[in-house]
Amino acid sequence: MFEGLKVVVGLISFIMVYRTITGNCNKYLAFAICAIWLRFFLSAFHTITYPSLVAGFSINALGSIGVAGLGLLLIPTSAFLLKKYFPFFLFCLCIAISGFVNMKIPGTINVLVKWCYFLVLASSLVISIRLQGQNTTLKKLLVAFTMPVALQVLSIALGQVKATEADGSASYIGGYNHEAAFSMVIVSFIFVIGLINRGTLSFRTALFSLSLLLLILVNYRTSILTIIPIAAVFYFTLAEQRLEPSQKAPVMMVIAIILCFVFIALSVSMRERFSDIGLLLGNLDLMLKAPIYFSDSERDIMSSRVYIWSQYIDAFRNAELLNQLLGFGPDSWKGRFNLYAHNTFVSYLYEYGVLGFVSFIFVCITILINALKLSDKKLSKVIALSFVGFLAMNMATMPLWNIEGLIFFSILNAVLIGYKKKPKHCRYSSGKRELLYAN
Repeated sequence: MFEGLKVVVGLISFIMVYRTITGNCNKYLAFAICAIWLRFFLSAFHTITYPSLVAGFSINALGSIGVAGLGLLLIPTSAFLLKKYFPFFLFCLCIAISGFVNMKIPGTINVLVKWCYFLVLASSLVISIRLQGQNTTLKKLLVAFTMPVALQVLSIALGQVKATEADGSASYIGGYNHEAAFSMVIVSFIFVIGLINRGTLSFRTALFSLSLLLLILVNYRTSILTIIPIAAVFYFTLAEQRLEPSQKAPVMMVIAIILCFVFIALSVSMRERFSDIGLLLGNLDLMLKAPIYFSDSERDIMSSRVYIWSQYIDAFRNAELLNQLLGFGPDSWKGRFNLYAHNTFVSYLYEYGVLGFVSFIFVCITILINALKLSDKKLSKVIALSFVGFLAMNMATMPLWNIEGLIFFSILNAVLIGYKKKPKHCRYSSGKRELLYAN
């Protein structure tokens, strides 16, 4: 029954996407909307789209390759030459070097295609933001999220639930495959709503609050931690805009107290899900402990994440100098470990070595600095805190391993890059406006 509902919701969302992109919508935004919608549509039918189909590639993978290839043809070359993309290209170079040195060619191609997907999606949104503005771009972009959000609401209404933990907790993820990837869909949805200006989206506050509830029902603790800074900024800003200067201090203090009580209530109600985090913070040395010395109770901390991290760190620590410098290559964990690292930083250190790890840290620092330098202080706070929350999520899972995580990452960077710079001049080709970028 629920599979049939997926088809119906998919068709309805397709019609909504078609009406949006054929309206007042530039071709770059149309490309981004279609790319994101296609990913969410294909992922909904994971029993069909996940298994290998052609030359080891699944339908989902072929869809991502097609989007990346089409994006490279559609987007002007000048869009990829922005100076703010340099850290990303440097990181991709480290990935390529690690892959070719270790002869991990399939894994290298797989990872670089994902980052190409990120690049074309971010670039298309950057151009759209400069052509039609951030508000219009993000408001239209919401239509791409119609299908997963609608399916999650239907899964709640119909009791379509996925058991995810040994403690009996459950996730409402709309019939999608895994709560980690689906949680990033809802995080992106929340992020986009939070960046749309007040008064331009009907029921914006109610929609934002509903999306927070949907994220809690996904029941993926790392994504919940990610969204706390975004939610805090949203509600504080909302209250601040409605108050007179003389009223701000007392009212904001009351709001802060209310938010603290809400956070405490959530912490108590989900204490079993978050108890391991406090245990880990009190035993950080476990990460450097050789996995062979872990007790049975220590192996269970953070759903065995700490034990998994120790395996990767121990393998890196005992590796040859060349592997410590360049890593073991993209996707090299598949030949050695049963599970992926569940930590982006640990994974990158193992796969890409010190050079790749440092280049990724350079990416993170650059994004944070650029966010703090924005002249729009509200936007600066939202992007900076959202990125900090996203980094926190990367310490307990790997959103950048999934296309869904890269979609969020591309939207965040597009808003950051698109806001700061303005096009110096335009050219006209076949009656269509194309942007020329100046570094």
